[in-house]
Amino acid sequence: MSAIASTSSSIRNSVFRPIVVGGLIIGTADTVLYHWFVSSVLGGYPLTIVYQYIASGALGESAFAGGFATALLGVLFHFLISIVIAGVFILSVDRIPFLRRLAFVSALLYGFGVFIVMNMIVIPLSATPPVPAPTTPQLMMNLIDHVLVVGLPLGILLSRSANLKK
Repeated sequence: MSAIASTSSSIRNSVFRPIVVGGLIIGTADTVLYHWFVSSVLGGYPLTIVYQYIASGALGESAFAGGFATALLGVLFHFLISIVIAGVFILSVDRIPFLRRLAFVSALLYGFGVFIVMNMIVIPLSATPPVPAPTTPQLMMNLIDHVLVVGLPLGILLSRSANLKK
C-alpha cells in the first residue's frame, strides 16, 4: 500500500514542480518585461495601476480604490494565472506526444493561443472596466509578449526536462 502511495506522490511531485517553476518563470518575465518596462516605463502607467487592473478582473472598478492592497491582489492573480497557463501546457504535453516532439513550435503557438484566450474570452468575461481599443503597435507588443514571454520559456523548460529524462 505504501509503495502505491509513494509512487503516485512522486508522479504528482514530478508534474507539480515544473508547473510551478514554469508559472513563476513566465509570471516574473511578464512582470519585468511587459508590466514594468512596456506598461510602466514606455506606457507611463504606474505599476500599481497595472496590477489594480489585473485585480479589477475580479473586483471591478473598486480595485482602483483599494490602493496597494488591491495591487498586491493583482500580483497574486497574475502569478496564479501564470501557474495555470504553465499547468495547461505541461499537462497537455504529457498527454499529446506531438507537442513534445516539436517543443519550441508548440510552445510558441501555445503563447499565441494564450493571447487569443486572454483577450477574446477571459478579459471580456471578467469585471475589468472597458479600455480603449489598443493601437496596432500595442496589439503587436502584447502578441509578441505572449508568444515570447509565455511560450518561449515554456518551450525551453519543456526541452530541458526532455533532455534530463534521456
